[in-house]
Amino acid sequence: MKRILILISFFMTLLVQAAFSEDRQLVDRVAAVVNNEVITQSEFDVIFRPIYEQLQKTYQGPNLQAELEKLRLQLLNQLIEDRLVYQEAQKLGIEVSDSEIQEELSSFKSQFPDQTRFEQEMEKAGIQLADLEKRVKERISIAKLHQGLIRGRVVVSPNETEQYYKDHPEEFVQKEQVEVWSITLPKGKEAVEKGMMDEAVKRKAEQFIAQLKKGADFEKLAKENSKDVHAEQGGFMGFIQRGDLVDSIDQLLFSLPKGSISDVLETENNYHIFKVGEKREASHKSFKEAESEISDKLFRQKAHERFVQWMDELKKKSYISIR
Repeated sequence: MKRILILISFFMTLLVQAAFSEDRQLVDRVAAVVNNEVITQSEFDVIFRPIYEQLQKTYQGPNLQAELEKLRLQLLNQLIEDRLVYQEAQKLGIEVSDSEIQEELSSFKSQFPDQTRFEQEMEKAGIQLADLEKRVKERISIAKLHQGLIRGRVVVSPNETEQYYKDHPEEFVQKEQVEVWSITLPKGKEAVEKGMMDEAVKRKAEQFIAQLKKGADFEKLAKENSKDVHAEQGGFMGFIQRGDLVDSIDQLLFSLPKGSISDVLETENNYHIFKVGEKREASHKSFKEAESEISDKLFRQKAHERFVQWMDELKKKSYISIR
């Protein structure tokens, strides 16, 4: 089933949803009504807030407002669908045992260093264990319904898998790949705004090159100095496929010999240093190699289509009001 991407963890989802008891709903504004149940504005807002904060880092002005409105509607629709699915699970008499709830709770608690920290976080959020157990029960019920009515009734035949492979040969061409590590040093604000070189940052990058040529550890330098998402992994970006990155970086990486380190590469906002490792030649996956991948893809497509059809029918016979 295709789901709307929510930029919050399972931990945050459970905590914020559990925080809204029925007593609070009595004084809260209603965002939507789903049959005989309500989705409160506060319940919606506390889940949406982390998304809003993340979008502010990417969009501005009218673009931000347009993206916020689009995601607001997507999130509200997801909450409505989740409520409908749970209501249907209750009608069908789907049962969730105490042991299933406790197993899920144990997995949830394992995200914390210890029991004491878990209890502290629960108390800080004003959440009772019973509230959390209720939300866990709801999610297990929803998962069981999906398995029984949607995923459990989807079948992908060998003939379908073979036909897909024949009809989509371009999907199974494995482009040339190279293993890459990076160190990224951002230019200063003034240099970026004026489109200028940042001499100080460039000199720092050149000093790193000199250290690396003398045997300095690339991963250590990356962890201590790089300013991109790969820094914590010692700059490791994994295997990069030809064409995945901008032309200037792509051409550089695939021209470097195995085990070498690049010179300083300047882009619009940063200076980069790259290290390359193993290289993989372009290849074509055989049907045997691609069979599992194709089967999984077709299964997801069919499950999504079945869910959309089932949900459309469910919405038609339900009362839904967005306030």
